[in-house]
Amino acid sequence: MAANLKAVADGPSSLNEADTIRPSDLHESTHAEMRILYHEATENLRFIKTHQWHTVGSTLIADFGVVYIADMIGAGKTTADTLTILVIVMACAVIFTLVLYQFWAQNEYDKIRRMEKHFSSLFRKVRAVKNRTESLVHRYTLWSFMAGSVGMGAYVACLALGEMAARV
Repeated sequence: MAANLKAVADGPSSLNEADTIRPSDLHESTHAEMRILYHEATENLRFIKTHQWHTVGSTLIADFGVVYIADMIGAGKTTADTLTILVIVMACAVIFTLVLYQFWAQNEYDKIRRMEKHFSSLFRKVRAVKNRTESLVHRYTLWSFMAGSVGMGAYVACLALGEMAARV
């Protein structure tokens, strides 16, 4: 992989003789359309990733807010139990939303993979530096951390609300 990076970084002169750079076979206007679609797909991926993390952060803040408000109002057992249910439902809804974002991202990655076949050989070589399996492992590891963070935040909030209910 390091050799691939060096060849790409050094430019065409460092590529093997067999690695001739082939330009895109697309007509100029079609190539321009593909570039626009590629740009849109990458922007959508940035949007999705940003919103995934914002969703996780907002949920953790909301969990803290529920516990804080429950403590401030001196929530009794019924209120604490109701808020516990709210926290659990919210966590389930957020994890479902993260799954939807992940499916959306997968569609964007699929579009990019289909488009890259129509770009130059050098473009494909650069894209191949990080293989698909490695990308999937990273993507789903991060997704697991996101879902786990939401689950842990809900768990801690439920524990705190349970303690409040037991105090009364």
